[in-house]
Amino acid sequence: MLRPLRALLSVALIVFSVWAAFKVPLGELTLAEHIDRIGETPQAQDLVDGARSTVNPVIEEATDRMLGEYIEAPTHADAVDPNKAHPQRPRTSKLPRP
Repeated sequence: MLRPLRALLSVALIVFSVWAAFKVPLGELTLAEHIDRIGETPQAQDLVDGARSTVNPVIEEATDRMLGEYIEAPTHADAVDPNKAHPQRPRTSKLPRP
């Protein structure tokens, strides 16, 4: 009974925080507007560019690995006669065949 109440309280807190960030003024601007202006500064742009230059090689390597640049298995199968591929072995069981 406590778990659903706790989840509902958490969701309500998140919704209230988002609403307050966009509607409650902190001086002349809201919190969201302050963050937007901070993000437009040259220092913030340098920070974003530095983070991208660090993260992009890691993402590219992971993408290459997931999409198969390092796959060593063949990507095609040769045509094989199904009768010759797996010859039937003689049965050694003494049980009667069905």
